[in-house]
Amino acid sequence: MTFDWQQSTSSGTQLAGIQVLETLYSLNEAYTPVPQLASAMPSVSADGLAYQVPLRQNVKFHNGAMMTAEDVVASLQRWAQVSSNGKAMFDRVGGIRAISASEVHITLSSPYDVVRALAVPISPAAIMPVQVISVLGNDPIGDVTQIVGSGPYKFVEWRKGQRYALERFADYRPADNGATGGLAAARPATWQRVEVNFVTDATTRFHSTLAGQYDVGLKIPGDFYSTLQRAENVTAKVVSPFYSNFMLTNTGKPPFGNQQVRQAAALALDRKPLADAAHGWPNLYTLNGAIYPAGMGVLSTQIGVAGYSQDISEARSLLKNSGYDGRPVTLLTQKEVAEAYNSSIAAAQQLEAAGFNVNVDVVEAAVMTARRKKPETWDLVIAGLGVGYVLPSSHLLLSGSWPFAGWYGHDGLIKAQLDRWDVASSDAERSLVMDGIQRQFYSDMPAIKLNDYAAIDVVSKSIDLGNQTFYWPTWWSAKAP
Repeated sequence: MTFDWQQSTSSGTQLAGIQVLETLYSLNEAYTPVPQLASAMPSVSADGLAYQVPLRQNVKFHNGAMMTAEDVVASLQRWAQVSSNGKAMFDRVGGIRAISASEVHITLSSPYDVVRALAVPISPAAIMPVQVISVLGNDPIGDVTQIVGSGPYKFVEWRKGQRYALERFADYRPADNGATGGLAAARPATWQRVEVNFVTDATTRFHSTLAGQYDVGLKIPGDFYSTLQRAENVTAKVVSPFYSNFMLTNTGKPPFGNQQVRQAAALALDRKPLADAAHGWPNLYTLNGAIYPAGMGVLSTQIGVAGYSQDISEARSLLKNSGYDGRPVTLLTQKEVAEAYNSSIAAAQQLEAAGFNVNVDVVEAAVMTARRKKPETWDLVIAGLGVGYVLPSSHLLLSGSWPFAGWYGHDGLIKAQLDRWDVASSDAERSLVMDGIQRQFYSDMPAIKLNDYAAIDVVSKSIDLGNQTFYWPTWWSAKAP
């Protein structure tokens, strides 16, 4: 595992990164970008090709250095090299330079939603001192003590594969951005030290927290929800939305290279039994066919959603008309992710009932990661995706590069819709563009939305994590016991 937040999309890296590092713009309680290390929104030229970003002054890094525009330029240039999100933006960047100690100028070759790109909290444009970046280069950062940010906590210890420790940064100064939640509401921490232990087995994680070995246990399976409701020493904190479940189809080969086959698969699925199998309790999931969960501003829309209600008769008709020859369909899954595995088993039965010949291929987690990148080895896979991709073109389903290079989003009508987002000049325009993106997505049906689901965190009653409005806990929002 790397804690190099610029490079990694892993959930563990993100949980650590949001405590230690900061970005120019960050997400508030409504997942809307507001200034964080920037002092205000940028000045943008009439043609949308020049951005002037003002920076906050007297922002101190963990190593005692004051942030300047040189740090920002170096950080963004590194981000362009190591992050898929950074590369996507810098494909359109003509130049970036410091025009003073507190201003950065960015020129573009074509319009792009720079503010949202800089606020995406997954593989983000995290700002670090130029002196650190000049030493580290673009290699993944292997030692947490090398990671120097400006956030409420700083790294002080890492026992690889076991745990890491954070210590309160006494000189932290929050942004004055009006945010009441989300990452943008970062404030000086009250806990002096936070230790995060790696406990990969969810059952062990649950019982250890219940026994008082840990104060907080993250991402507990829904199977334990009823036990938690009866527990005297802990509470269940339900965090929603946490992730969204999609069934990815391999559009690069038969049979799912055929649009009718993909639409048939969508109509074959009854979402509620799948959600019950995966999450157990109705208050732990939401049946929502949209790409984004509700409550995410201009990204949340029901326009264009299609094929979300089961229609076996229509599914069979589409499958027959498609010319599907009954060839086996490989549904790839892993037991380590219980919700994906349980959904896969239930979905296979529903697909079989509609006329598909399904082979469920159960592999270990390490094999799953490698296999997903080899399109010749699978046809379907269920995956949970975080809700932090607030720039549509950065969303994994629309990026054109995941789960393998050349997947959906890099060309065609959907690319034209994504390009429209970049020239939109207001949220009203972006809302209309999002409607168009979703219409095209559901016409093409490269992936099948299953549900949005919550995470259950187990929290000792002696601990108050505060008002959590981001999908990972922010230790700086916790209150001292």
